[in-house]
Amino acid sequence: MQVELITPEKVVFSAKADMIVVPGTLGDFGVLPGHAPFVSTIRPGVITIDVEGGQQHRVVVVGGLAEVVPDRCTVLAEQAIDCQGLTHADVTARLERAKEVLALAESPAEYAIAEKNLLLAETLYQAV
Repeated sequence: MQVELITPEKVVFSAKADMIVVPGTLGDFGVLPGHAPFVSTIRPGVITIDVEGGQQHRVVVVGGLAEVVPDRCTVLAEQAIDCQGLTHADVTARLERAKEVLALAESPAEYAIAEKNLLLAETLYQAV
């Protein structure tokens, strides 16, 4: 089946896959080729994709929705970061920076953005 993970900025991942596990709002759900159609909101967490050929790919997401049809799973995420190549030092630095930016937020809009970025950094830290 085709798996696509898309944010407002770019296509984060697009490939054929044997299975995908998505952090749904009501719990994680797995999708295999031929799955019944449905739509679900997603919570912050890690999407795990078993790519055709045996490799596994992990992407951290915050917010959005997933649409499943028998031959495709499309995830529209508010924010997403591919875990490929990230080290513990990378995500620790990102987490510390997100905490600093949140502490310096001056307006409600800045605070809301900084809070989402902190949530993404915390989820990424747990994933790596």
